[in-house]
Amino acid sequence: MQNRILFHNGKSLEVPVIQGGMGVGISLSSLAGAVMKEDGMGVISAAHPGYRKPDFWENSMICNIQAMHEEIAKAKEWAQGKGLCGVNIMVASKDYEFYVKAAVDAQADAIISGAGLPMHLPAIVKDADILLAPIVSSGRAAKLILKTWDRHHHRLPDFIVIEGSLAGGHLGF
Repeated sequence: MQNRILFHNGKSLEVPVIQGGMGVGISLSSLAGAVMKEDGMGVISAAHPGYRKPDFWENSMICNIQAMHEEIAKAKEWAQGKGLCGVNIMVASKDYEFYVKAAVDAQADAIISGAGLPMHLPAIVKDADILLAPIVSSGRAAKLILKTWDRHHHRLPDFIVIEGSLAGGHLGF
């Protein structure tokens, strides 16, 4: 297929579509799995995927990590081996590093990270076989991330998500 996207680690997307990560119950396994089944990248949001668990208010981080594992597994099962599964994780999250490690442990294919600059994301994932994509709202932010990741982590993003002023979400404008 002429629109196929091939990443450096051999992973690919047959359909060049990446679903946006929308939090608190929107971007979970059913939406992500449906996008993946069509050979795109489905995205699980790390913004409170565990909100339905009975002890969420007492143990939100643990519930979110458990739910992230469950939702990634369900999305991959739904997709039947097609597409890629990403996780959208906000840098501004109180438990950012724990969610990044959970995405790696749950065998997500990609981490898409914004709502702040993910300057240390490569250090958290170390040598895990996972695609990394910062979300930026300016060329200046992209240049800073590229320079920092290359200098300190010897890694560059696998792709960059660019949000304009009409994108919604967490913008830097």
